[in-house]
Amino acid sequence: MTARTCLVLRQGPAPGPRQAELDRAMLADSEARGTAWLRFHRYLPTASLGRDEAVCHAVREDYCREAGIPVVRRLTGGGALYLDPGQCCLTFVLPRVWLKTAHSLGDLMARCNGAVIAALRRLGIPAEATMPNDLEGGGRKLGAGFLCLRADAVLYQAVLLEHPLDTETLLTVLRAPREKLSPRGVQSARERFTTLAELVEQHRLPRPGTGVDLEGALKAALCEEFALQAVPGDVQAAGLPSPAPEPVADELEEDWNDIRDRTWQAFEATPGGVLHLLLNPDADGARIRHATLAGAVHVAPPTLLANLARELTVAAPGAAEARWRRYLGDGKAQLLGFEAGDLYRLLRRALNRDAEQSLGLSTAQANTLMVHPANTTDSTRQILERATVMLVPYCAKPAWCKWRHRDGCPECGLCEVGEAYRMARERGMRVVTITRYEHLCAVLDEMRQDGEPAYVGMCCGNFYLKRMQAFREAGMPAVLMDISGANCYELRQEDQAYAGQFTAEARLNGEVVEKVMRWVPRVR
Repeated sequence: MTARTCLVLRQGPAPGPRQAELDRAMLADSEARGTAWLRFHRYLPTASLGRDEAVCHAVREDYCREAGIPVVRRLTGGGALYLDPGQCCLTFVLPRVWLKTAHSLGDLMARCNGAVIAALRRLGIPAEATMPNDLEGGGRKLGAGFLCLRADAVLYQAVLLEHPLDTETLLTVLRAPREKLSPRGVQSARERFTTLAELVEQHRLPRPGTGVDLEGALKAALCEEFALQAVPGDVQAAGLPSPAPEPVADELEEDWNDIRDRTWQAFEATPGGVLHLLLNPDADGARIRHATLAGAVHVAPPTLLANLARELTVAAPGAAEARWRRYLGDGKAQLLGFEAGDLYRLLRRALNRDAEQSLGLSTAQANTLMVHPANTTDSTRQILERATVMLVPYCAKPAWCKWRHRDGCPECGLCEVGEAYRMARERGMRVVTITRYEHLCAVLDEMRQDGEPAYVGMCCGNFYLKRMQAFREAGMPAVLMDISGANCYELRQEDQAYAGQFTAEARLNGEVVEKVMRWVPRVR
């Protein structure tokens, strides 16, 4: 049997908009003419958004604009990337009819990422693929794979770090890139990445493992995996079509923070990525006028999140979950690394904003609550009525306070933390100032062993988003309130914060704390 051909291109660094245009053209050509493409390329400094991400959750657009860094949206799912010439990028496009069997999103990601790993190992580079889409070397992130699964074609993209990453720019461009927990403890963004150059030096490999050698190995592995024969290609000679930009919902481009006072918003961190939901209710909350579902996730079909959002239009809040269950009930939707249950939990979080306003909170204030019901169906009010512990972050204490890095508070009346301590004391609650991340884990473990029924706390949304696994493992219901002011993520000082050495000041929202604490019973 004669192998089908795959046109292979190799191109130097180019601006992000041009690279995105070529990816769209290759996909359109594959769908129209049944062509396979493999393109190696590099980006001039670019912020690359996943297909379904909201800009405000993914990148600092103002900084990108000032620095002249274009922001482009990929065809593939997943999270935002900062790309520069030190990263080897590939785009692989294949007609779906060429697949011998119908492959799921997960199967295709495993096959494509597996081919990349096979290529690296042939070069002597120890690497492995981890779910849902990471490529790692020595337990550190080396790159990632991304997929777009359409009716007639598959588009796969991979990014590999060849040379040291400009971490400072990455942390400035991306909004709080997610980190992982490891057996060694917390790895910061600076520690988590590795490069091919570092691995080659570390393992004293005879081959450089970069440049032409790397691309040749990747080409051979992908063609072998999908039974293709590589032939040189040419963009001009191929007559690639001029594709229209992918349609993107306006709500993904606007700043959701600007409309927090009139919309219900929530997020859910899943193993497959972070999901965000925005519901725009009518004046009395009887109908959902509009919804937007965003996420740094991989789904199929590519329009799935937009379709789910449309299902909620003009729906009564009480019927919203039933609509999603009915839509997802046919089993055609594919979710990589997360489940339908994560979507339903996200929906409930957003819908609960209406009930949380009955606590006396405004819509904007309700949106600052991070309610963690654990394995219960308790409402926010029910959790508060059972709360016995309050957790306070040290960064909310004034920098001049001698108690800033110590557990405790003299309640001197000069900051909101003292007021929080007072309100907790009046209710007979135990109060703990969390001084570093490991301290939080130890306190949560102690609370779990003591059988504490629920707790309240304060932390910034970025911290909760990144460390949600720690709260989940504790298994206790909680109501957490977002803090404002300086935070380690915006200042790119998370290393210092985790070590308990952050010097800037965050602030508790005293009005929200007071309204929330009204529902924690006083000691009688």
